[in-house]
Amino acid sequence: MREELNVSMFGRWIGTLAIEGELRSPEEWSFTYDAEAVARGGAALSVSLPLRVEPFGGAVVRNWFCNLLPEGIVREAIVARLRLPARDDFALLAAIGGECAGAVSVVRPDAIVPDEEDGRDLDALVQRLGVAMGDGAWATLAAPRRLSLAGAQDKLAVVRTESGHLRLPARGELSTHILKPDSLRFPGLRDLEALGLRLARAVGLKAVDAELIDVGGHRALLIERYDRSRNGQAIARLHQEDFCQALGYPPEMKYQSQGGPCLARCAGLLRDLQLGPAALQGFLDWIVYGVAVGNADAHAKNLALTCTPEGRRSIAPFYDLVPTIALPESLVERTPALSIGDARRVDAVGIDDWRSFSKQAGFGARFTLDRVASLAGAVREKLAEVADRLVAEGADSRTLLEGAMPAIDAQARRLQNPKQ
Repeated sequence: MREELNVSMFGRWIGTLAIEGELRSPEEWSFTYDAEAVARGGAALSVSLPLRVEPFGGAVVRNWFCNLLPEGIVREAIVARLRLPARDDFALLAAIGGECAGAVSVVRPDAIVPDEEDGRDLDALVQRLGVAMGDGAWATLAAPRRLSLAGAQDKLAVVRTESGHLRLPARGELSTHILKPDSLRFPGLRDLEALGLRLARAVGLKAVDAELIDVGGHRALLIERYDRSRNGQAIARLHQEDFCQALGYPPEMKYQSQGGPCLARCAGLLRDLQLGPAALQGFLDWIVYGVAVGNADAHAKNLALTCTPEGRRSIAPFYDLVPTIALPESLVERTPALSIGDARRVDAVGIDDWRSFSKQAGFGARFTLDRVASLAGAVREKLAEVADRLVAEGADSRTLLEGAMPAIDAQARRLQNPKQ
């Protein structure tokens, strides 16, 4: 038995994804570029799936496409809503892959996209349906509309109009923002993520823009999509893939402890692609900033590449910058998702660990240590200012934000003055 899905990128068909057999195992997956797409050149689907006429088969195909799918409770909620087999990745991709992150679309050859809730005002829709925060409830709003966003956090792709109103995208319309409701498990996670993102921008890093909002009586974080390019009022797609996809790893291996890529492998990818000093500087800053704010969850799916239709790649703006050091240690590990030297805790990364990382990843040790000290100092300098601004915009200082401030300051102070 063979099933096929059409794969498009930038609105043009580029190839066929197929599965053949009844076991639904990785070995049964294949992807074949259309010959005309290969002849046209330009952007390939992935670094791990370069343009060629010969088919790709096996885990490299399954891994790349499964990284487009949601994870955890969000996936479980969508699977239950659509009554799909829990472990059938291909069936889930066929059901919700019509618009994925970046410029990719994966649909059945005979797919008909429903008009359900096209262009509906989001605030009114949330109130009418009584949507609760978390547990995948928001993601299921889009499930019948064939839209897949990767990751374990509940989220929804929306359009923000010129007047500031939010609505679901009409059929064929590009979404402009990602909406994340606050967490049921960790109330205040919205404010904590906003702090991580705003602080990164305040110290000069390229991070996505985030805004605190209220939707239907629920607190949420509105994030501008980085996989969009704008020319005046015109919006176009940018292709994107995370580092798991680019390096050929499945989403189950986004953490190094699970067998995923190490930081040296990630640095090697940037050098192999010849993205230049700015990309390597950005990569180093992502690592250092993550440690400076105590983010132990900086894994390989939280770093991405963008790609134009012509195939020009660059490192994507930073996203999902959550200072996990402010969350209960009984629920969130302090072990860095990607190892830095021999440090077993994000709040214990020392000089020797930075030197070890520098040697493995191809950076000068002195250059790395100077950047650690300067970026940590900038974090301390801007921390209170950014937090105060968020509180003025509606953040609740009595939740996670209150505990985050001293924890981040202590972490950054230790990096700024490593002998103290």
